[in-house]
Amino acid sequence: MTELRAHGLAVTLHRGWEARILMPKEPPPADNHPVVRLANFAMPPTRDTYAEDAAEELAAGQVLASVVEFSPRLADRGLYAEQGVPRFTRDDLDPRALQRHLPGRFGLQRFFSMHGRPFSLYVIAREGDGLDASIRDLEAQLHTMVVEAR
Repeated sequence: MTELRAHGLAVTLHRGWEARILMPKEPPPADNHPVVRLANFAMPPTRDTYAEDAAEELAAGQVLASVVEFSPRLADRGLYAEQGVPRFTRDDLDPRALQRHLPGRFGLQRFFSMHGRPFSLYVIAREGDGLDASIRDLEAQLHTMVVEAR
């Protein structure tokens, strides 16, 4: 297992998974915060915060997740009131959760806070052999995420 750490965030990766922690560089008035991306395939470069553009390229059983941080003023209330990375299973995925409908693709979006930092979790998956195991692996890795208070 490998740990990836940057911008006050860390995640432990299982074998066969790839991750990046990146900081968008959008010009003002954008409020740039880190994005953690995990996938069970070689991630293509993408400029889309949620990597929605990679959905077309997903092979059967592959998943991609983006954990996007938002402004601290949103933390711990409203949409972001849930504490900690939300639990989910394959049954929680829904094709209607994707920004763009593609055959055989499913997704989910959940909001949460950790240590006063608000996040959105966005998952894209493609139906196929191994998807249940991929979702379990993804969920387990997301629960290794360490968030430092700011």
